[in-house]
Amino acid sequence: MLIITGDFNAKVGREECRHKVSGKHSLHEHSNENGSFLVPFAIRNNFYIKSTTFPHKTIHMGTWKIPGSTEVNQTDHILVSARYASSIIDVRNSRGANCDSDHYLVKAKVRERISRGWKHRAGCGRRKWNSELIISPEGKMRYQASLEKKLEGTKIIESGSLDMNKM
Repeated sequence: MLIITGDFNAKVGREECRHKVSGKHSLHEHSNENGSFLVPFAIRNNFYIKSTTFPHKTIHMGTWKIPGSTEVNQTDHILVSARYASSIIDVRNSRGANCDSDHYLVKAKVRERISRGWKHRAGCGRRKWNSELIISPEGKMRYQASLEKKLEGTKIIESGSLDMNKM
């Protein structure tokens, strides 16, 4: 799973053409220039913009507060490879985190499913060769006969190459 997080300064809008790579719950109606760059980047590299997927209140979607005002923008995003898009359960901001910045901390809940692998049980594993059949003289004769039957369609020439006319 590949996750890209960061301040892209990209406002991703709710336009219909963006729904291949982003959700319907963006804070903005229209994209800005960086948002217009981020969406083709996500399409080209098979990413999904998960920070616009989840329906939250406006105060939980804004990631950057304009200094000196109360207006917030959603410019920090989390991108995940499209194959693992369902592994991100939730994305929201943490406004209470004191990180001495005008940006809010963005957090994501990730659920990763790990395969358990194959269970090996006694008797259900790989079949082993029964070497006793080949060691006995009659077993050896039956084995040679079955090989000759399988190779009957191809004729071997004295030089060691195959006769292509018979194939």
